[in-house]
Formats: sequence, C-alpha cells, structure tokens
Amino acid sequence: MSESRQQSRTTSGPREPDVPEVVPPEPPHSAWGGWVTFAGIMIALVGVFHVLEGVIALAEPDHYAVSSRGLVLHWSYTTWGWIHLIGGLVLIAAGVGVLNRNKLSRIIGVVAAGLSALVNLTFISAAPVYALIVIAIDVVFIYAICVHGGEVPVNKGNERTTGFTGPGATDHSPFAGA
Repeated sequence: MSESRQQSRTTSGPREPDVPEVVPPEPPHSAWGGWVTFAGIMIALVGVFHVLEGVIALAEPDHYAVSSRGLVLHWSYTTWGWIHLIGGLVLIAAGVGVLNRNKLSRIIGVVAAGLSALVNLTFISAAPVYALIVIAIDVVFIYAICVHGGEVPVNKGNERTTGFTGPGATDHSPFAGA
C-alpha cells in the first residue's frame, strides 16, 4: 500500500463532533472561610503572646504573682519560658500556614492550640487573665479548623490561587501598582 493511501485512510473517516469543554461549577463558598482566616490570624496572635510570655519568664521571673512552687507543675520559670517561647514560634508558623490554606498547617495548628490550652491551664495561677483569654482563643481556633476547615480550598504548591504570601498572592492594597 502506498504512503499516500495510508495517510488518507488515517485522516479520512468519521470526525468527532466538536464538544464544548464542560467545567464543573465551583463549590459554594462558605461564610466559615472568613472564620478560618480569622482563626489563622488569632492563632498567630496567640503565638506572639506565647513568645512575649516566654521572654518575660526568661528575663524577669519575679514579674509573676506566685513563685514557681505555686504553679500546677513545679518547674522553674526558665523552663516555662522556653516552653512558651518554642510553643509561640510553632503557633506563629501554623497561623501563617493556615492563612496560606495549607492543610498540614491546619493539623499542626490544632495540635499546637490544644497543647497551648493545656500549658495555659497549668500556668493559670501565674497569669490568670492571660491564660483564660489564650485558652478561649485556642478553643475557638480548634472549633473553626476542625468543623469548618474543610470548607476552605487547600492550596497545592504552584497551583496556588489564594493566600497572603507566595506566588499566587494578590496585592489589594491601595499602594499596589504605585
């Protein structure tokens, strides 16, 4: 069989009709997406509080109303300072990750917020108002992420379309393009 005959055989024949590409509709956005963003900001703020509390415990242990013997766990304020400092840095990182729609950061954030609530429960006699506020924020964060975290789309590397930092972030500030 000649080459021209083979080509005509492969190109001729029934053509498939042009079918428009069907794009599935986007899932409806939940109002809880805003709460998840708020939770990410608040957990980062709790992280800042932990860092400040850790620095105070390391630099000025006499600042507290009770001695370290008056705490639930009788550790020195140096130990408590390092616990707060490290926990605060983890919470800040998790908060930034939640704001960037990272699923692993949500998991780490929930675990870290739970540990933060437990740490502040044992630290409550040293700084009661601070501890109660941080515990309340931790509980709201855990609720928002566990119950409604799945309603917010997750970014996957280069496919990022939303978030506050990274390649897909958009600048909506009044100074954009100035």
